[in-house]
Amino acid sequence: MTNKLHTSKQTQEIFASLGQSLGLQPFILSKLAIALSIRKGKLDNEDYSSDNDGLELNRQTIFGDHDMIFKALIINCQSKAATEDEYFPDMVKAHLDRGAKLLEDEKRYSKDFYNNMCHLDTNI
Repeated sequence: MTNKLHTSKQTQEIFASLGQSLGLQPFILSKLAIALSIRKGKLDNEDYSSDNDGLELNRQTIFGDHDMIFKALIINCQSKAATEDEYFPDMVKAHLDRGAKLLEDEKRYSKDFYNNMCHLDTNI
């Protein structure tokens, strides 16, 4: 069982850009990215095909005290049982990388990023 994962290079660049403009650290950005990805729905095969040339993140850094909640949400989103090795790092990395792109889009296309993130379900 591994407790570390490497994001894609693109996710690293997105987190650096968002971190600079919003003042948010990777541990916050990762939770937001995963939440947006879960909101989008099931992962496709192409979501698993990103590089590992980005940030190295510890499981504790990503989830903190909320590991079991995120695990339940991710596995429920996929609608299938998963072994621990399938869940982390595979599913988590795929959701993290896909979610980083969604997070970048939220920042780019919303006038008030924080307000929009707090009211995503009402802004549909």
